[in-house]
Amino acid sequence: MSDFSAIQRLTVYVETLSVPPPYSHRYSFDLKFDTAGLQAQYSLEYTDRDDLSKEEIWEEGFSDNNNFSWVGNLPSVWYTTILESWLKTKLSSEEKDAESLVSGLIITAELVDGQKIMGVPDQIDDWVYLLQELTQAVYEAAKKEYPLRIRYLEKSSDHEQTQLIITAQFLHRTLEVIQQRGKQSRQYKLDWTKAKPLLSTLYQLDFNSEQVSAKMPHHSGKYLDPGDGLWYSFEKSVTNPGNIDFIADLERELQIVRRNIL
Repeated sequence: MSDFSAIQRLTVYVETLSVPPPYSHRYSFDLKFDTAGLQAQYSLEYTDRDDLSKEEIWEEGFSDNNNFSWVGNLPSVWYTTILESWLKTKLSSEEKDAESLVSGLIITAELVDGQKIMGVPDQIDDWVYLLQELTQAVYEAAKKEYPLRIRYLEKSSDHEQTQLIITAQFLHRTLEVIQQRGKQSRQYKLDWTKAKPLLSTLYQLDFNSEQVSAKMPHHSGKYLDPGDGLWYSFEKSVTNPGNIDFIADLERELQIVRRNIL
């Protein structure tokens, strides 16, 4: 019986099967485990754009060629993270290939003894989220994106204010928080596990870009900068997409962050 912890290579293939162009795409990670750490090769390719004009692609905010690839070494924390996720993973439908895959995600593992295993992970949602984090880590390593910085501001009617500045660095899986209250400032590091519930809730919200400001708000209220450098008012420009109150969920997550630094 093979030792699944003795893995030397992991390939993950993902394709958006129900997304129309120009958004439809496929990407893959080729991850090699060795004494030097985790070597990664990432490839992103947008698909099915042949029938679209350049103007149609530009109108959706894309360029003529948004494909991207990167090769390099990732920090040791990613070696541990990927290995731990793999050891908790069970694969099904090993005979399926990428062309016939219904879920759009398939993993191929190569063990040290030469055995190859291919299939769909049973905990697919966990892998989808992990791959999103890994993609952000690659973009940071490639200097295509900065670490995510979220700002939350509370201003009272007497002009007192409290600001949280949360920096999530995916490359090193670190979460740093600065709390500013008046002239006082406190900086802390939180466990990376606190990032997922906060970010998952944040990305459920709708943001109205027509009622935003790049300047620090002066009026009393609650404001959020989700990472684009703009301030959105909780009353006017942050809304729930449906019946679930994600705004209340986000405020709870922010209060959890504040409690962790007090």
